Formats: sequence, C-alpha cells, structure tokens
Amino acid sequence: MSCFSLGYGLSARDCEYIASIGMFDQGRNAIYNNGKIWIGGDGPNTFTFINGAGVPIILVMWYALYNDNTASFMNVRRPEITYSLPETGSAVEISAANGMPGGWSLLYNYSTPLSEYGQIRNTFGEFSTGIYATVDVSRLVNMAGNSVTVRVFDRQPVDTNLQPVCITDMRTCAYVCTSKSVGSCGATGTYQLVNCGGPNAVEGIDEHGNPTGGCQGWTNGGHIEVIFL
Repeated sequence: MSCFSLGYGLSARDCEYIASIGMFDQGRNAIYNNGKIWIGGDGPNTFTFINGAGVPIILVMWYALYNDNTASFMNVRRPEITYSLPETGSAVEISAANGMPGGWSLLYNYSTPLSEYGQIRNTFGEFSTGIYATVDVSRLVNMAGNSVTVRVFDRQPVDTNLQPVCITDMRTCAYVCTSKSVGSCGATGTYQLVNCGGPNAVEGIDEHGNPTGGCQGWTNGGHIEVIFL
C-alpha cells in the first residue's frame, strides 16, 4: 500500500503504521454519500467515534456483505474508513445507509497488530442498519482487547439529555469466548453472547446453533455513540 496520497482525516504517521502492520490499504474515506459508509453526518444512520483513551487511536471501519467472511481481514481487503483520532476528545461522525452490514475496530497507541489471520487484534464492533438494525461488541478476536462502550439512540441526538435505548460494552450484549483459558475464538460452539436481555436487546440462534443478537431500537435510522477507552 502507498501513503503518497492520504485519505481525508488520516495522518501520515498513522498511514505509515497501517502499512507497517501489513494492512492491504488505507480506507476509502469518502466524504460524500456513496450509498454505503462515508465521513459526515448526513446519513439516516450516524456513528460518532470518540477517543476517550488518552492515547492515539486509528479507527478502522469496513463494509461487509451478508455471508462475507473476509470483510474484516485487513491483510486482503480495503476498509471503508481509516481515520486518525490522535488525542482525548478527538471525534469523527460517520454515516451509513440503511441495509448496510459492517464493523469496526481500533489500532491503539501504535501497538495493535493484525492477528495471524489478518484481522485487527483488538475489540470489534459489529452492526447492520435498516429494518433489523443491530449493533454489538465482539471480543472474539482478542479477549484482552481495549475497552469500548457503545450507546444506541433511536434518533439523531438533539441535546445532551437524550437517553440511549440500549448499551453494549465489554460485558453487555458482548460476544465472548466460552472458555476462560483462550485468548481468541470463533469456531462453532466456542463463544456466547452475554447479558443481552435488557430493553431493546435481542438474542437468537443461527442455523449452526451459535448465538446471534445485540442492541436494537434504531430501525431504519438512529445514532450510535462509540467511546474508545
């Protein structure tokens, strides 16, 4: 990959780090409505990503077609977004069209590598927008990953008094490995969805018997606030 021409919002140092860990490319970082995922707040679904960690963070966000098993493998796929959040309080607003499945992770303090398979070795967020809009936290790639809190709003926030309709974090509506002796997992029968029975939270089982679900309450439009800790 090349850092000769930088995407909007990505610093040169952060691009060089992305290249050094073996990512396929920097993000597309569209600043207009591309019908998928773009930087800006004009979409029906918006995500605000906030650096609350006190160290430099690079947001990585991808678009995943249903049954696309390689979208999160950054060694072979180009992400939609790679955006620099260099200090506490740094933030970016991202829009997503309805009917978009995708996910995100973070490169934390220039120390997060890719896994041996090519995924970012850190905590994931996963989402789908539209009629069955859902979001969750996944710790399956790295059970010791950095903390994140995700707050779901059923509409775009208009003031600070608006309360979330659902929250997912490291212990709530989160996918975790069933065995406490492993650092990562993902095969059928090796993971579970925990503490996902509150308001606007759903749990189910897929065709393989694995858990599914997460935070809902933002059908066909809403706002997701993601705080990296």
